[in-house]
Amino acid sequence: MKIIKNIFSFLIALILIVLSITLSLYSFGVLSVNFIPNLISTSYNNWQIAVVYLVVLFMSLFVIYPYFTDKKFKSTRLLSSESGDITITISALSNLIKDRVKEKEKFEDIKIKIEELDQGLKIILSGNLTVPGDLPAISENIQHDLKSYITKTTGIEVAKVQIQIDDVKKDNKLPKNVEWGGL
Repeated sequence: MKIIKNIFSFLIALILIVLSITLSLYSFGVLSVNFIPNLISTSYNNWQIAVVYLVVLFMSLFVIYPYFTDKKFKSTRLLSSESGDITITISALSNLIKDRVKEKEKFEDIKIKIEELDQGLKIILSGNLTVPGDLPAISENIQHDLKSYITKTTGIEVAKVQIQIDDVKKDNKLPKNVEWGGL
């Protein structure tokens, strides 16, 4: 879908460039005085040109539409009672997630994206992981821990925790309980 949007954006930009150049040349007197009136009169009652104009219109609407719709939600409801609603902002929820992950695992440069699904929240977590350890086991541990922690702490149902490991770093430090023998 993104590639289609990029193609449409490119074509619309190209059309605007041609239109701007044409109007500039017309305004400076380089083009004939009758150029634009002739162009408009030839497009009158011409269904092929009308189809081209409609295609350009739909492409423009397709490119502009996402700017008028905001799928991101700013907060989510924790509790609803007769006294009112209790909500938590997405930034507060993100901070809660970051703190929990940093506390449990050596996950750094954490980026969090949260989406609201019908089944609950979808948490997309990305960052750098410092190992030693089994990557799938560490990732699965983070997923289960975050899911239960967020549900217990906030009461919000977590449908999915998706983890993307951007970089793996080796921890070259020896464990604390290793003693060096004297040489």
